[in-house]
Amino acid sequence: MDPVYLKPVTDDIRQQCIELRPRDDQLSFVASNLNSLQKAAEEKTCYPYAIYAGDFMVGFALFDEEPYPEDGCFWIVRFMIDRNYQGRGYGKAGLSAVLRKQKEHPACSVIRISHVPDNTAANRLYKGLGFKETGQFINGELVLDLEV
Repeated sequence: MDPVYLKPVTDDIRQQCIELRPRDDQLSFVASNLNSLQKAAEEKTCYPYAIYAGDFMVGFALFDEEPYPEDGCFWIVRFMIDRNYQGRGYGKAGLSAVLRKQKEHPACSVIRISHVPDNTAANRLYKGLGFKETGQFINGELVLDLEV
C-alpha cells in the first residue's frame, strides 16, 4: 500500500474531492463531500482534508483541529473512503492519519466520532482503533469516544 497522508482541501483539489463517492448502499451513511465542504465553511474549529495514498485521492475527512466549544472534544465530523478504494486498508490508514493530526494539539484529550446505527463497518473500524461507544446519540447517530 502506498503511504497514506492528509492534504488540506484547496481550490485546486476541491472538485476532485466533491466527486469522491461511497458505494450506493452507503449513501445514507454519510453526507456528500459538497455538503461537508459547505459545513466546513460554517464551523470555526474544523477543517477539510483529502486522504491520499501516494498520488491518488482515496477519501475525505472533516475534523476539528482545536477543541469544539460545546464539549471540549476534538470531533471527526466526516470521514469517507471512495467506493473505488474500499476494502484495501485505506479506511484504517486514513483514520489513523486523522488521529495523529488531532493528537498533535496539546489540548486534545478526547476524540469523538459518530455514525448512523446501521453502519456496522464504521463501528468495527472505529472500535478497532480504540474508540468506545458512549451510549449517547446525537442527531440519531451513535457517538464514540477515544481517550488520548
